Formats: sequence, structure tokens, C-alpha cells
Amino acid sequence: MSTPTTVRDTAATIGEFFTRFGNGDRPGMLELFAADVDFVVAGAEEIVPWAGKQPSLAGVEEFLRIALEDISTEKFDIAKILVDGEDGVVLGEFAHRIHRTGKVFASTFALHVRVRDGLIAKYHMFEDSHRAALAWQD
Repeated sequence: MSTPTTVRDTAATIGEFFTRFGNGDRPGMLELFAADVDFVVAGAEEIVPWAGKQPSLAGVEEFLRIALEDISTEKFDIAKILVDGEDGVVLGEFAHRIHRTGKVFASTFALHVRVRDGLIAKYHMFEDSHRAALAWQD
């Protein structure tokens, strides 16, 4: 007889992602993503290094590296997490200091996450891409 496997639901997976993010656990965050994740951060790809579609887990890992090493989070507040089956939407606001320029990038955000089998299969982030570009430019 096999032991049943417990799979995290959408709310638990989103919560776990933000817990690991807050702890700076890049390997732990990466293991929450499906191998074929649909990962997009809206924005000016030619200016903002984390913006655009990441075609592989290596791209997601680079996004996470930038988030943990190239910026400092000065504020990160989640206002609401809405869940409907596999889909979750996270609403909030943040302020990040860009190390290279010293500028602060503050924005509200909306994140659409889809969780399948306990893994993040879709991650679409929407933030003020204009402010992000300004913060990355010298």
C-alpha cells in the first residue's frame, strides 16, 4: 500500500513562496516552480533586468538572484490574496532600492499565480514598469 502524497493548495503555495522570499531562500523558492512555468514580469526588458518572459527555470533563478542580490527591499506589504481554484491574485505594494543606482523603486503590484500539483505553473507580475525603468537608469 502506498502512502498518499499531500500537495500544497494554491493559497499554501503562494504563502510558502512569500515566506521563502522573506527568508532569502532562493533554492527553496525555485523548487516551488514547475519546470515549464509561464513566467512574465511586465516591463522594459531592455532596461530592467528582471522584466520580460523567462523561458526556463534558469531565467527564473536569475530573476530571483536579482531580487535577492541586486536590490534591497525596504518595504513589502501584501494587501490581499484572492484564490479561485488553481488561480491566485496577490495585491500589494513595495519599495526596492536598486544597488547599482541607489534609487528607490516604489510601486503597487498585482501578481497572478496559477498552481498545479503544488507547483507554480504561471507567474505574471504587474508593477509600475515606468518607475522600474527610471530606477535602473543612471
